[in-house]
Amino acid sequence: AVVSTQSTWRMNFSKRFKNSVTPVFSECGKMVANANGSKVLVRDVNTLQLLQMWVCYDTVRDIVWSPDSNYLASVSGNKIQLWSMSDSAWRSCISETDGGVDSVTWSPDSRHLLVLHQFSVFITIWAVEFATQMFIKNPKGSLYRFSGDGKYLAVIERTECNDYVAVLSTRTWKLTSHFKLPTIDAAGFEWSPCNLELCIWDHMFEHTLYIYSIDGSCLFTHEVKKPISMGLQCVAWSPCGQYIALGTHTHFLYLINRTNRKVAGEMLIPESVSGKTVQYYREEHNAVSGNTIVERLQSQPEHKFQVVTDDHIDMKFTDIVVKKKPKTKPNENVKEKRVKRYGITGIKWSHDSTHLAVLDASIPNTISIWNIADKSITAVLEFVHNPRTFAWHPHLLRLIVASGDNNVSMWEYDGCWIIELPAECSVNVNHANWSSDGNALLLSAKDNFCIGFLE
Repeated sequence: AVVSTQSTWRMNFSKRFKNSVTPVFSECGKMVANANGSKVLVRDVNTLQLLQMWVCYDTVRDIVWSPDSNYLASVSGNKIQLWSMSDSAWRSCISETDGGVDSVTWSPDSRHLLVLHQFSVFITIWAVEFATQMFIKNPKGSLYRFSGDGKYLAVIERTECNDYVAVLSTRTWKLTSHFKLPTIDAAGFEWSPCNLELCIWDHMFEHTLYIYSIDGSCLFTHEVKKPISMGLQCVAWSPCGQYIALGTHTHFLYLINRTNRKVAGEMLIPESVSGKTVQYYREEHNAVSGNTIVERLQSQPEHKFQVVTDDHIDMKFTDIVVKKKPKTKPNENVKEKRVKRYGITGIKWSHDSTHLAVLDASIPNTISIWNIADKSITAVLEFVHNPRTFAWHPHLLRLIVASGDNNVSMWEYDGCWIIELPAECSVNVNHANWSSDGNALLLSAKDNFCIGFLE
């Protein structure tokens, strides 16, 4: 049956703006920055008033806010230009001629800029106010993270086919510890919410998770039990710090209890669910009809999901067809090889650590929402098009999902709704991000974006 009850909230939208890179909210949530060609523009989120506009040396390919929302860094070719919101006359430029610029990251104090060079040759730490620099050699790509309290920087290094962890103090930028890892090829790591431990995992063919203290002591290891064809696909530490969620290639979701160092849950993405025990929402193929517009630039969310209550609902695991390129004659028939794509490719915690949103590559048009208390599925969201992005509200149990068309979907305990963007601000949404206060939603595509406001 199609539920006709409407939500009690509505969403207002800004007009559509042009952009050439993904726009970003400031950390305070009050400003939004975007780039259009060689121009960098900053607007007030609430009034949409243009606050600053700067012209860069070349086409901008990335923009990054400082944590205090006072500085903005723009990357153009091998140049990084810095701008100040409090002093419009202040500006600075960093030219990186050695290896080019791969990415830039602000330090938590907003006074240093980390520049990762192409091919991961080294990381340069620039002091913005004094134009001095330091170097970190042999970083392993983008595997460097600041602790949540901003006191430490951890970097995974690769030297002579071995992985090492370097932990630096951000007050002095001096090394506090340096230790070797037992990994074959470390794939990622995360800081614990308490900022004193590191969770490190190996490449996709290994099954071991390592927890280290920042002094280099191995607190414990956990090996995912076999049979499992490949190793860990994604790892996420809960905001409360109690659980570590592990997603594998075989549809298993493991919960490790950090307190007692035991497996708190072993959950399998099922091949079928019952609509009598699980909220199952299926997007209708004719959901986007334009009748959700209440007035210009305003939409009322409607139940455009069919609530399925069947006893047996197939989760529709699919095979992915991989086409091989012809080696000789271009007119020959292209051979097809059917390959089973295993794996949980995305897991995201809700703000209160009570729920997990999970995306599995074998059912790419479906997101399952799990209740951590009873280790069971609360809801399943089935979409017409595969989700491109999904994000939890920073303060509420509310999930936003975008699938690359001109609407977004929002799940709450009360139901699931589709919010269509009015024609004046229609965007084929590929990225959706909440502001830090949760009052605004940034919806962006390749070349345009708009902002949504909940009432």
